[in-house]
Amino acid sequence: MFEIQGTVFYIAIVCLAILVFLLILNMKLKKFDPLDEPKGLVLMAMMGVNFIENMLKKDTNKEMTEKLGPYLAFLFIYIFIANISGLFGITPPTSNYSVTLTLAAITCIMIEVYSIKYNGVKSYVKKLFEPLAPFVVINIISKVGTLLSLSLRLFGNIIAGSILMSVVYQLLARVSALIPVIGKFNFIGVIVCSVLHMYFDLFAGAMQTYLFGTLTVAFISNELPEEAKGK
Repeated sequence: MFEIQGTVFYIAIVCLAILVFLLILNMKLKKFDPLDEPKGLVLMAMMGVNFIENMLKKDTNKEMTEKLGPYLAFLFIYIFIANISGLFGITPPTSNYSVTLTLAAITCIMIEVYSIKYNGVKSYVKKLFEPLAPFVVINIISKVGTLLSLSLRLFGNIIAGSILMSVVYQLLARVSALIPVIGKFNFIGVIVCSVLHMYFDLFAGAMQTYLFGTLTVAFISNELPEEAKGK
């Protein structure tokens, strides 16, 4: 019998949260007067766009900045919210390998597409057989390695944090149980884990988001010929 995994519901919740956030941001931007000083969500959006544009302009070119900008913004928003969703009592979608593998696969497809676009099919195929023809196997494996590297790095860090937090909660629940009356409630876990959540969910989540985004730009940039950069 077909069974829907719980991750599907968590993905839907994260997507709904992003949709609500973007709708609110859209309303704020429509009401914003360019002559006014930006603040709140508008300021945050401007800083985010400026950050992404600078990141892309430094390693790619103007055309790719315009085309890759929306995709990179999507990565940052989706991965960050998915990573920190544990703060709100749901399992982070990125702790499921199918999610991180899909994100990494999209990035890897874009790497190959831009490599063919800027180098040409002939040069792309030739590069697969460099420096010698037998190296084609190694070169193909290296491309698969990029897929595994991107997906496993994100998945491993998020799942490790989730498992560790679960173990700490269970351990502190047993410690709390030793205290009469109030021990029925895991009050020690609430106090201690609130600090740990700041690292494993918030800080680590933001760091993994940044790493995935910067690696995406770096891998795509590596496929561009030098003459195509900075234009």
